[in-house]
Amino acid sequence: MAKKKTRAIVKVKEKNLMWAGAKAVMGKPTTPKEEVERKWITLASKVLNISPFGVNILGNLPYINKLGLMQKAKQYNSGVGFRYDWVKTSQDDTDKAVCKCKIVIGPKELTDWVIGECSPSSMKMSTLKGYQNHMAQTRARNRAILEAFGVRIHEEMMENIAKLYIKKEITKEEAIKIGEATKTSVEEMQLPLSIQNVPEATKSEKSGTKIEELKRMLKGMTIAEKLADLKKKTGIVLGSFNITNQHAGILVAGLLNSEIKK
Repeated sequence: MAKKKTRAIVKVKEKNLMWAGAKAVMGKPTTPKEEVERKWITLASKVLNISPFGVNILGNLPYINKLGLMQKAKQYNSGVGFRYDWVKTSQDDTDKAVCKCKIVIGPKELTDWVIGECSPSSMKMSTLKGYQNHMAQTRARNRAILEAFGVRIHEEMMENIAKLYIKKEITKEEAIKIGEATKTSVEEMQLPLSIQNVPEATKSEKSGTKIEELKRMLKGMTIAEKLADLKKKTGIVLGSFNITNQHAGILVAGLLNSEIKK
């Protein structure tokens, strides 16, 4: 019992050191906008139990990034490894890249192959042009991590939100906003800057478009048959089509990429 207690104390100290180091490097906000963003980054990193550098702000919402997802994967199992299989590499600034990733622990496979893709048209930032291979690999790894640990990450986040809410360290509105953090990674977010700050109701009005496109691409007459076809083609398991338009768009892209490979 003494050993367990010692390990717990060491973990708390390590976490405190990580936070102290992160705060020192991040520096003090100099504008009201930076203060608001710092607030969301701090809250999100607390409820996700990751470094503040594992969170990015896009469209006024916090999202976990590749560093944060890698931290979570290593927290759950320090022996986690990644295998990659390139379907297509980008040869120039205008080319598409398609990469597959599988999470393993030694010889044990935790996921099937999960696809990540990137083309110039799916990259919001022009400064990333020419890095399609890197982005495709990153997206594949992020999706594989969420495939293996997404439910666990979400459940841990909700438990931490509940603790902060009981202590009155977070409001209901803040909890709802931070709840967006694990729905997708920041590397997936490709919304044009012109619509990043539109009201949620406006976005939801358009949310059926990609979902319907996804359904049309899958074989079967019933929802169960289409979900089974999705699993067969991509290795991704869904309980229903109650997903976001962004998620549906990712799955559509994955299916298109599997057709390219053929």
